Amino acid sequence: MTTTNTTSSATNSNGSNAAVIASLNSQAQKSASSFAASNNALSGSGGSSSASGLASNLNMFLTMLTTQLQHQDPLSPTDSTQFTNQLVMYSEVEQGIQTNSNLTKLISLQNTNQQSASIGYIGQTVEVSGSDVPLQNGNAEFNYSLKSAATNAVVQIQDSSGNTVAQLTGLTTTGTHYMSWNGQNSSGTQLPDGKYTIVVKANDATGNTISATTNVYGKVTGVSSDATNGTQLDLGSAVTSTMANVTAIVDTTTLNNQIATKQ
Repeated sequence: MTTTNTTSSATNSNGSNAAVIASLNSQAQKSASSFAASNNALSGSGGSSSASGLASNLNMFLTMLTTQLQHQDPLSPTDSTQFTNQLVMYSEVEQGIQTNSNLTKLISLQNTNQQSASIGYIGQTVEVSGSDVPLQNGNAEFNYSLKSAATNAVVQIQDSSGNTVAQLTGLTTTGTHYMSWNGQNSSGTQLPDGKYTIVVKANDATGNTISATTNVYGKVTGVSSDATNGTQLDLGSAVTSTMANVTAIVDTTTLNNQIATKQ
């Protein structure tokens, strides 16, 4: 009778362990899918949220792995192939987390080095590709380029609300033309320093629009950095430019001469 109870107890224990292991295996499969999703996001643009999710999944995986070992039947242990695959999975996820950590450190170091190097731009006048021009000390400078000759060309100066506050007559020949704006609106009122937008409108003899590219000039007053855009140059208090958009450091005397001749 005692033997029968012992055997029954062992059988129940083994059955219970088998049920636990089966449940853990099912969870492991789900966790594996979650690992893959987090790893893909981490390799792409998932960022810190994906890294956090990956670390969370790794902790869950370790918990399930150790629990599985505790509940396995000594007479019928976990399949060695399955166990090896789980260890390989653990190793890959751990390496993914470590790689992400090292890449984050490298990116941070690169941004710091770039920001340090950018300090030398302070006080310099730079040329930046784009149409947002800084009005600094009541003066703004820019250029525009026409791919073909136009019959008329005007440059509109717009404020932050998109309202045209001034309009300048531009040259119509093919090539690059340099201009400045004194910061006054159409009524002659001096406008405050800040960000304004230049819009070039040019047409040929048949009325077709001729596209124009624009560059603006500004004196660098500071350097800033953020996680999205990296190192940026401050052109006054309202206009910033990424390093990628800076096309040149310019000599102000040469620029003033180009503006004076409008060439």
